[in-house]
Amino acid sequence: QTKVMLGWTLAWVLSLAFLTGAENTLWNDLIFTKIGLLINLAIGIGMIVANKNLFKTYDELQKKIQFEAMAITLGLAVVVGLTYEVSFDFGVIEKEPEFEYLMLFISFSYIASNIINARRYR
Repeated sequence: QTKVMLGWTLAWVLSLAFLTGAENTLWNDLIFTKIGLLINLAIGIGMIVANKNLFKTYDELQKKIQFEAMAITLGLAVVVGLTYEVSFDFGVIEKEPEFEYLMLFISFSYIASNIINARRYR
């Protein structure tokens, strides 16, 4: 199941990267962009289903570690994301918040939470 999840994740990341790079360089027609977005969305749904199926194979300890990592990541994403956004609205930061930075923060938060929880429950 881990390899299946990895395959779906790679497919989703590659389809998003291709779509991002190809739009305005390989085509200028909006219909191709819309088709690409639908394909990327379908692959993303496949990735979510693969993640759900992988989760079913976990034992109770693995589920606990994952659940806590997801809870911490969700909380951090909401709190930090909203603080990041209103910082721009209030003039604290000059550059408009970029979604990519929030995605990186979410990814690193999830990885760190998993590592910390795995060590804690050894």
